[in-house]
Amino acid sequence: MKEIKLTNFIDEISMGPFGSNIKVDNFKSSGIPVLNGSNLSNHKLVEDSFNFVSREKADSLGKANAKRGDIVITHRGTLGQVSFIPKNSKFERYVISQSQFRVRFNEKINAIYFSYLMKSEYGQGKLLSFKNHVGVPALAQATTNFKNLEMFIHNISDQQKIATILSSLDDKIELNNKINTELEQMAKTLYDYWFVQFDFPNEEGNPYKSSGGKMIYNEVLKREIPEGWEVNKLGALTSFLSRGISPKYIEGKGGIPVLNQKCIRGHRVLYEFQRRHDSEAKRSSSRLVEKYDVLVNSTGVGTLGRVALVRWLNEEDVTVDSHVTIVRAIAEKINTVFFGYSLLTKQAEIESFANGSTGQVELNRSQLSDVNLLVPPENFQNKFCEFYIPIIEKTSINERENHELTQLRDWLLPMLMNGQVKVNSEYKPKEENLSVAAEPIVAYINDTQLNIPVNKKGFAKQVLAGKIVSEFKYDPNFTDIKFQKIQFLAEHIIEADLNLNYYYQAAGPYDNKFMHTIYTDFNKQKWFDYQDKKFVALEKQEKIEGYYQGYFAPAQERLNKLFELLYHTSEAEAEIIATLYAVWNNRIIEGKPVTEIELIEDFYQWSDRKLQYKEEQLFAGLQWLKENEMEPKGFGQLIKKAKGKSNLN
Repeated sequence: MKEIKLTNFIDEISMGPFGSNIKVDNFKSSGIPVLNGSNLSNHKLVEDSFNFVSREKADSLGKANAKRGDIVITHRGTLGQVSFIPKNSKFERYVISQSQFRVRFNEKINAIYFSYLMKSEYGQGKLLSFKNHVGVPALAQATTNFKNLEMFIHNISDQQKIATILSSLDDKIELNNKINTELEQMAKTLYDYWFVQFDFPNEEGNPYKSSGGKMIYNEVLKREIPEGWEVNKLGALTSFLSRGISPKYIEGKGGIPVLNQKCIRGHRVLYEFQRRHDSEAKRSSSRLVEKYDVLVNSTGVGTLGRVALVRWLNEEDVTVDSHVTIVRAIAEKINTVFFGYSLLTKQAEIESFANGSTGQVELNRSQLSDVNLLVPPENFQNKFCEFYIPIIEKTSINERENHELTQLRDWLLPMLMNGQVKVNSEYKPKEENLSVAAEPIVAYINDTQLNIPVNKKGFAKQVLAGKIVSEFKYDPNFTDIKFQKIQFLAEHIIEADLNLNYYYQAAGPYDNKFMHTIYTDFNKQKWFDYQDKKFVALEKQEKIEGYYQGYFAPAQERLNKLFELLYHTSEAEAEIIATLYAVWNNRIIEGKPVTEIELIEDFYQWSDRKLQYKEEQLFAGLQWLKENEMEPKGFGQLIKKAKGKSNLN
């Protein structure tokens, strides 16, 4: 592959309008959106914070109009921004700003692929090769130099495959973020209803204040609050309120994470901005962060006052630097989760400490200690937390997954672009988005068969089993037998040779070696414990999804269908379906004729246990396989009776 000038692929390229062509007076409340730098902060257009101009004004700006499929690039200001306008964008067209130019490629370039290419280190190096080094950051002769860039460009087929893989990761991140936003909005709505409007349910289940509940004027808050509620200073409710350490930073993976002000944004802790502290050189044990602590940015106008609740920790030991304050509630005085959420609602007040008459840029301990918090009776705190803690857990799982997805995407991006990871020649991109997650595993990207390395097959089989347990652990019919049969069906329906070792067993096809070790393996991986015939999730259970997507993403559609169909089946139905599949598959492998009568005879000859089932149940099982397009195709090995077991019972 050799570098080719981009001009060979460009149909149109145009600069944004002169500044005088769009004035503040032109802006409307609706119309055609005008792009700004914040809209180009991602590889795909970020559709918020628009100004608008009228349709007539947009028409007058001619080639400054961008449409779906165009690439928009910043040429002045925040250089390096490259975004594509997706096919499902909110608007049919957009007006680019004076700091941007747009590119419309011909059919030889996939716009999504190109946006990722330009986000890579290689693409950024090319784009910034003609920037000015004096004055406002800008690209010199932007459109001319851009057209003359020489770049390695994959063929269109590989472009589409790479675009599908990378955008699948980003789509999953976006979906998780949307879910988290909706869940947090639900929590905010309930908190406001109960603790701001005071319409929590009274003894009759009616809204307290709206139903005439007694209110008492509070001198501190200068407003009425429900009778019996208290107001306390934050300092009186905390057991620990202190700035973090002055870290000794190190590179690599040693030491412990240290959080800084960049990590606190949107009421959340963003671990991607953490650094590492040499804990051997400088002890930090007295300043370690705990779950449900509150972190407060404590220096600098613009950052001071940002508040985050620690919903999860990415490592056992985590600390903060001296620009961040750790706030920890006294559990005996206030529910720690309720305390944390209440402090999030105080962010605007805390931020004002930097913007008030004193103009302080340091948040001292006494200022924070003097913040007033409303303290309702314990039962109301606990009721709110019964609702909010599951939201914390779900959003935390999504955040962890997004952290891993981001790492995988950033790892894959250069690998795919420079050819170190190749897209299998048989891979065909789907119209729908894959829900991909996880860790850097180079064993996927094939639509018709899974390309799992031999030395990874055993672990991949564990991962598939872990996914099955994750999906079925709340299914009341999920017994050991049903687990075994789902595992068998999953491996065969997606044609995954995961060290196939199935033999006859009374209840159906059975991998004796695997099923006798999987429970121990689950425990070693810290995925699940098995107690009283039930699976209990352990601390690393959420990692299963990442590994699963890494190995089985191409087969995800069929597996999701299988899991959904089997979720409501009984143990007996799962046994019937799996055994019928096995005898049918055996006949195909042996080249024998396949009729319903012969399959039913083979079923009854499997073991004496099978005699308990009626023929109508077997016909229903065969119909299930046919209707759901899960008929065997002769994959795998002939299933045989184990030595010395001629007739199982």
